[in-house]
Amino acid sequence: MNKGISIYFGFDSDIEERVKKIKKAGFDAIITNADPRFNNQNGDIKKQVKLCKKYGLKLSSLHARYLNNELKYFFENGKIGDKLEKNLIRDIKIAHKYGFKCVVAHMDGENNYIGIERLKRVLVYARKYKIPLAIENINNNNSLDYIFENLEDEYLKFCFDSGHQHTFSPNRDILNEYGEKLVTLHLHDNDGTADQHTLNQFGNIDWDDLAKSLAKYNPVSLDYELLLYSMPSNITEDEALKLCYQNACELEEKIKKYKTEYLKKFYEKIHNQ
Repeated sequence: MNKGISIYFGFDSDIEERVKKIKKAGFDAIITNADPRFNNQNGDIKKQVKLCKKYGLKLSSLHARYLNNELKYFFENGKIGDKLEKNLIRDIKIAHKYGFKCVVAHMDGENNYIGIERLKRVLVYARKYKIPLAIENINNNNSLDYIFENLEDEYLKFCFDSGHQHTFSPNRDILNEYGEKLVTLHLHDNDGTADQHTLNQFGNIDWDDLAKSLAKYNPVSLDYELLLYSMPSNITEDEALKLCYQNACELEEKIKKYKTEYLKKFYEKIHNQ
């Protein structure tokens, strides 16, 4: 399985040095954000892609640009909603141009047909460019539920965020609810009190249980979205990468183990019929 990490993972280092270190740590891929607000931090998308190709890193998911206070307008008529729709289409085109596997989007608002009709128009471009649009579980999953209940499309998919599940939806099993639509991951940990985007060592997610669930579905890249809001201050950039890659490898082994167990039970059931 591919193992990826966000191109920014909590350290404001030179972008080329950061990409070199990501590759050296063992990662196969990166995830990044289409929002030009992060250009000073990461360079523009063109520069990021160029560096990834230079150092042999694959492109996994591209996060669509957004502002939290504007998300609700996607479900309303008006200029801001129109802009959000155009931005999603623009980001799908960018993903296609550079070779990202999918576009990840946040959705939140007063659910109604306006948002569904907007998504239908966006999905025309997703199909045209063969770029899945993955709706992410966030702090409020009413829109995610509404969208999947009211719209079916082969390019409408799901992005599972482990930290958001643990902090915001601890009493729901969102991965198993929408795992059949899973196309990409945002992996990170926290202590359950806040969305800390930290390493496994500094949170309390049950990663063994998560591996059991992931083993049921089609394999996807094990992509970590780190921001490291909560971790010991003495951890260096190299140490963070080493720990994250170790976490990814351990998760991969757990997934393989449970997938083998599931297959064994499946064949035993067929044999006994």
